Amino acid sequence: MHRVAFALALFPLALGACAHRAAAPVVLVEPAPPQPTGWRAIASAEDQARIGQLPATWTRALASVPRRMQGKLRAETRLVEPGAALELPAPPPGPYRCRLIRFGGRTGFQTFAPDFCYVDGDGKGVSFTKQTGSNLPGGWLHEDTATRQVFLGSLPREGTAGVPRYGDDPAQDVAGVIERVSPFRWRLVLTRAGKGATLDVYELVPVTPEVPGAAPSVAEK
Repeated sequence: MHRVAFALALFPLALGACAHRAAAPVVLVEPAPPQPTGWRAIASAEDQARIGQLPATWTRALASVPRRMQGKLRAETRLVEPGAALELPAPPPGPYRCRLIRFGGRTGFQTFAPDFCYVDGDGKGVSFTKQTGSNLPGGWLHEDTATRQVFLGSLPREGTAGVPRYGDDPAQDVAGVIERVSPFRWRLVLTRAGKGATLDVYELVPVTPEVPGAAPSVAEK
C-alpha cells in the first residue's frame, strides 16, 4: 500500500515535468539566402539595376529620336530594334569595326565613323577593348542568357595608359550587354551614355582577315 501511495504521489510531478519540457521554445533557423554568381557577383548594385532597366531605357531612347531623323534610324534596321537579340551572342576573338550610335543628347540621334575594337580570349575569359577613338572602354565579357553576354569594364583615367579593373574606381566603371543581331553583326549596349545622351549603342562588325594568296575581290581589280 505504501508503495502504491508513493507512486501515485509522484505521478503529478512527472506530468508537470513533461508539460515543462513540451513548453520549451522552438527555434527556427532560416536558410541563408543564395549568393550571387557569375557577373552578378562582380557588378555593383547600380550597374545591376541599370542592366535590368535596359528595356525601359530603350523605350526612352527611341522616343527621343526627332521626326527628321526617323529615316536615318530606320536605316540601322535590326541594330536599333530592342528585341533583335539572337542566340549565340558570344563574339569570336579578333578585330572589329565598332561604330557608335547615340540616342538623345544634343542632336537627338547621331551616328559616328567607326573605330576599332578587339575581342580576345585567354585562360581568364574573353575580353573586349576599344582601341581607337575618344572613349576607350575595356573589360571582360560574362555569360548571361542564351541571347546576351554582360560587359563589365572601365574607362582609362585621364593622363594614364592603363584601364583600371572594374570596381577599382566606380567613377570609371562602365557596363553593358553584347547581343548578336544578325550574321556577323553584334551590338554593345552601354548602360550609361556619354554627353548627356540616353543610350549608347556600338555596332560590332568583324574585320575581314587577309588571306595570303587569295584572289583579289572585284572591288580590288
